[in-house]
Amino acid sequence: MTKYKGIEVKDTVRALLPHMPLIEEYREMLQTLQAVWDNLNLLGQMSGTTAEIGQTREAFSSLTGELLNNLAERTLAKREQEMKAKSQVAIDILIRNLFERTADIGFLSTDDVIRSFAAQPGEPFELQQRFREYVRKYSVYEDVVLLSPQGEVLVRLGSDGGNPSGNTSIRDSWVREALVTQAAYVEAYAHSALFPERPRSLIYAYRITAPSGETLGVLALCFRFADEMQRIFAELSQADDPGVIALLDGTGQVIASSDRWQIPLGAELSLPSNQLQRLRFAGRSYLAFASDTKGYQAYMGPGWRGLVMMPVAQAFEAQTDNQLDGIAPSLVASAISGGRAFPEALQAIPRQAAAIQRDLSRAVWNGTVRQSVSSASINASFSKILLWEISRIGMSMREVFSSSIGNLQATVLSSVLADSQFLAALAIDIMDRNLYERANDCRWWALDATIRRLMDTGPETERQSGLETVIRYINSLYTVYDNIVLFDTTGTVSAVSNPAYAELVGNRLDEPWVGSCLELRDSQSYTVSSFTRTRLYASRPTYVYLAALRSADDSRVTGGIAIVFDAEPQFAAMLHDSLPREANGEAVADSFAVFVDGQSTIIASSNSAYRIGSSLALPDELLNPPAAGCSRLINLNGQVMAAGARRSSGYREYKGIEDDYRNEVTAVVFVPLGEYRPEAGLGSAGGEVASRRSVIPTGISSREIATFHLAGHWLGLPVGDVVEAIEANGAARLANAPKEVYGALIYRNESLPIYNLHAALGLSEPAGAESGRQIVVVRDENGGNFGILVDRLGEILEVPSADIEDLSNIYVGIASVLASVVKTTPQNGGAMLVLLSVASMSQHLHAKPLPAALAD
Repeated sequence: MTKYKGIEVKDTVRALLPHMPLIEEYREMLQTLQAVWDNLNLLGQMSGTTAEIGQTREAFSSLTGELLNNLAERTLAKREQEMKAKSQVAIDILIRNLFERTADIGFLSTDDVIRSFAAQPGEPFELQQRFREYVRKYSVYEDVVLLSPQGEVLVRLGSDGGNPSGNTSIRDSWVREALVTQAAYVEAYAHSALFPERPRSLIYAYRITAPSGETLGVLALCFRFADEMQRIFAELSQADDPGVIALLDGTGQVIASSDRWQIPLGAELSLPSNQLQRLRFAGRSYLAFASDTKGYQAYMGPGWRGLVMMPVAQAFEAQTDNQLDGIAPSLVASAISGGRAFPEALQAIPRQAAAIQRDLSRAVWNGTVRQSVSSASINASFSKILLWEISRIGMSMREVFSSSIGNLQATVLSSVLADSQFLAALAIDIMDRNLYERANDCRWWALDATIRRLMDTGPETERQSGLETVIRYINSLYTVYDNIVLFDTTGTVSAVSNPAYAELVGNRLDEPWVGSCLELRDSQSYTVSSFTRTRLYASRPTYVYLAALRSADDSRVTGGIAIVFDAEPQFAAMLHDSLPREANGEAVADSFAVFVDGQSTIIASSNSAYRIGSSLALPDELLNPPAAGCSRLINLNGQVMAAGARRSSGYREYKGIEDDYRNEVTAVVFVPLGEYRPEAGLGSAGGEVASRRSVIPTGISSREIATFHLAGHWLGLPVGDVVEAIEANGAARLANAPKEVYGALIYRNESLPIYNLHAALGLSEPAGAESGRQIVVVRDENGGNFGILVDRLGEILEVPSADIEDLSNIYVGIASVLASVVKTTPQNGGAMLVLLSVASMSQHLHAKPLPAALAD
C-alpha cells in the first residue's frame, strides 16, 4: 500500500490514479466531506452532543480508501479485459482464416487443369482465366502463381488480372522448400521477388506433381494480408477509441497496425504474453496486452501474437455508460447479490456504507433525543444547529457513497455486458467467415474438370467410381463437410463422398433446393438450403450449399453439387470458442451460447438444455439486435443472465451487396450472474440522517417526536419516553416467549426485553429481518427500560400539540398499542405518523411471567 493525496491505495493502481478522472472526482468530494466532518466532530465534542460520531468518522475514512481502491481496480480490470479480448480475437480470427488457406493450397495443387499446364506449358490465357475464377470466389487471395521447378513464372494472375508481370524467375527460399517439404504445405511470410516493392508478403505454396510422382512445378497462393488485417482491425475497433491493435511476429516486430502513426510497422516490442504491461514507446506511456493464439484444429499459425496498446493518458477517460438504463432494478440487484460478478469483497462495500449511514443516523438521532430531554439549556440552540449541519453533511455523504458505489456496480456489470456483446460478435463473425468458405467451396468444386467431364460425357460404368474418387479426396481435405453429393438434371444422385449414404445413389432427391440449384445462371452463383432436417445429414438439421455443374463448354447445366455442412460439431465448436473464460482458461460455469434464426428457432447451442429446433423466448432487442449488437440483463428460467447479441452481417462478398443470399442468424451469449429475486431492488445506502430545524412559530405549544419505520409504517414516540437507539446485534429470540416478546439482549449490564411490534400490529416479519435493524430503548412509567425492534430510524420532529389527536376518537377497536396520530406530517411522502402507547407495550411485556432468561 502507498499514499495518494492522503488516501491509502494499492501499489498496482497508484501510478494510474491521476489518469482516472472519475475516481479523482469522487476522491475530491469524499475528502471535502471528510474535512467538514472533522470540523463538525470537533465542535460536537466541545458541546458534548456528538460523542458517538468519532467511530463513525473513522469508518467513513476507512471505507473511503476501500471504495476508491476498488473503483480503481475495477476500472483497470475492465480495461484489461477489453484489451485481452481484442488482442486474443485479433490473432485467433486470423489463425482461423489462415487454417483455411493451408487446405486450399493442398487441394488446388492437385487441380487437373493446373497439373496439365505444368506438364506441358502453352498459352497461359486459359489458366489465367481459371485463376481469375478462383480469386473471384476466394477473394482473400490477390494473386495465384504457377512456377517451374527452377522458379520461372509460367502463369501468373497478377495484380492487374492479366499477363505475368515483374520478375520471371523467383529464387525465394519458399520455392525450394515447396519442392522438397514433407509437410502438406509451405507457409512463408518474407520478402518475395513476386512483390519486390513490399518488405514482406504472406504466401502459401506446394509442389505440383504428375500421377507418376514427378515434380512439375510449384503453385503459390498470395494472401491479402494487409487487407485482411484492416478488416479485422475495423471490426474490433470502436469510434474514437484511442487504442491501437497490432500484430507481432515471432521476434516481436510489428507486422500490422490499426494506427501506423502511433505504432508503425517494423517497430520492435519486447513483451511477455498474456499479462498487462505498462511501457513507454515513442515518448508516450502505454498499457499493453499481447496474446498468443489458442490455435485452431491443431494449427498454430506462423507464431504470431495479437497486441493491443492503449495510451495511459486516455485509457480511463470518463465514458457515458448507459448499458444499465432501462433495466429493472430487481435484475440489477439480483446480479449484484448473486456473487458471480460481485465477489464478497465487493458486496461488502454497500453493506459497510449502509452500516456507516445507520451509525451516523443513530448518533444524530440519539444526540437530538438527549439535547431535547436535557434540563440544561446552555448549548441547546447551538447543539440543534450543529446536529442539523451533521445531518446535512451525512445526506451529502450518502449521495456521494450512493453515486460512487453505483458507479462501481455499473462498472462491473457493464464490463460483463460488454464482454457478452463482444463474444456474441466474435461468434457470429466466426460463423460468417466459416460459411463464406462453404459458399466458395461449392462453386469452385463445381468447376472441377474431372467432375464436369464425368457428369457430361463419362461412361455410365465409370461415372460413379470416378466421381466418388474425386469427391472423397476433397472430403478428406475438407473435414467440415459430412458429405458431398452429386446429382444430375433429374435430381438423381450420381455419387456421394460418405459411404454411409451409399443408398442415396440412384435415388431422386425431392428437396426444394434441387430446382433452385439447376436454375443457377453462372459459375459465380450458388444457393443454400434453409436450416432444416435432411436425409443427406442423417435426418439432422444443417445447411446444404449448392452450385450448378456445367458442361465443358458452359453451354448447359449437367447437374449439381451439394456440400453438406457438418453443422452439429462445427457450430458447437464455434460457440464453445466464444464462451467467456475464467483466468485459468476454462469456460465460465453455466455460461452458454446459441445461434438463432429469424423465427427465434435455435440452430445451434452449447447447452443441451436448449435443444436445436426449439424456440427461444427472448426480448426482441436480443433476437433482432441493431447492427452493432446489444446486451441486456434478463431473467432466464430463474437466473439473471448478461445476454449479448449480434446479428450476421456477412464477410467480404458473402451476404454482401452483390450477393443475393440472405440468412438472418443471431448469436446470443449468456453469462450467469445469480438467482433472480423479484423482490430485490436497489435500496438506499442507509437510513435517513435524522435531524431537522424547527419550523414551529414561537409561542405555539409543541412536542418533539422521535420517529422510526417498521414494515412500511411510520411510527413515533414522545422524545421524553426515549432513552436512545442501539444496534440490534446480540438480540436473542426465544421460541416459547409470549408473542409480544421478541427476545432480549444485554443492555448496560442488564437484560433488556424487546417488544415484538410486528406481532402486536399483525405484520409479517421480512426475510433477513435482523440485517441492519435497530432497537429503540424506551423508558416506561416505572423507570424501567424495554426495547422496540425497528427497521430504520426516522426524523426527530417538532409538531404542534394541537395536531396530535387521540386515536380512539378516530378509529374504534384499533390495537391498544397505537395511542394517537399526528394529523399533519409534512416531508414524509404524506404518510401518517402514528404514535405508540408506552404504557400499553409495557403492560403487554409484564402481563405474563417472562421466561427465566428474561427475568434475570
